[in-house]
Amino acid sequence: MDQIKILDMNKLRLILFLLILSEIYSSDCFAQAWVQKKGGSYSQIAYSSIVGESKYNNSGDPLDLVRKVSDRTLQLYHEHGITDKLTVVGTIPIKFVQTGDEIVSSGFTGNTLPAGSLTSLGNASLAFIYGLKQNSTWVYSVQLRTDLNTASREEKTGLQTGIDAWGLAPSFHIGYGASGFWSAFDIGTNFRTNDYSTQFYSNIQLGTKVKKVVDVIGQFQVLQSFEDGNHNDGNAIETGLYTNNLEYAAYSLKVGYGIKEHITLWGAIGGGVSGNDVLRAPAFTLAVSYKR
Repeated sequence: MDQIKILDMNKLRLILFLLILSEIYSSDCFAQAWVQKKGGSYSQIAYSSIVGESKYNNSGDPLDLVRKVSDRTLQLYHEHGITDKLTVVGTIPIKFVQTGDEIVSSGFTGNTLPAGSLTSLGNASLAFIYGLKQNSTWVYSVQLRTDLNTASREEKTGLQTGIDAWGLAPSFHIGYGASGFWSAFDIGTNFRTNDYSTQFYSNIQLGTKVKKVVDVIGQFQVLQSFEDGNHNDGNAIETGLYTNNLEYAAYSLKVGYGIKEHITLWGAIGGGVSGNDVLRAPAFTLAVSYKR
């Protein structure tokens, strides 16, 4: 029995390790196929935390960082139905990024940057979703998102709260929902200024409701760089924070609990299967949402 318990614990640790391998930058992709009814709205405030001592390099292999990197975000999200077919979406991320005082990788060959911290806006965004067609089970929509150049950077420490560019991201969305189950798929491209590479992204979600008050959502995301830009990342390449050719294939599990008719508490854990210039670290999120 003890050997079975040890085996089960090893399997559990392996599963947890795979779940938290890398960071998910969920703000880069919106899996939103449905539009709000006119006057309807959905609001969410979320806090996420990522703390890591290594990242994936451009070959997909682990690379130790000089200092521990912390990337924490307080994000405000709101969508509102302008008409029955048009929804406006706004996102405001407030970033708290930091590198630790301790040198955690003495063998690292990059620059030994000084420790520091930076608190600022990330890349806020504004999007419009237009419903093309919707029936009792299927919905089709298109989205146009603008990422604003509202982030800050500190070259001395390699810290930055987002990219130094504007972005324009058109995407196509499909959704399906029936009998307590729903799924959504989107695919799009993000065209960015200031010599940043164009991005391709795709996102699929599967969700179900348990006993009317619990929502369970699985998500898989892909972000791929076309590598058609040559923006100089500077010292940010040493921290793995919001560099030009960041890429990942990652998944997450989200659970929501409805505490009242319109209010839901959310928890999420993220993980990845591959990446480029992205932190190898747990990604945890807590949030509360309100739907009217």
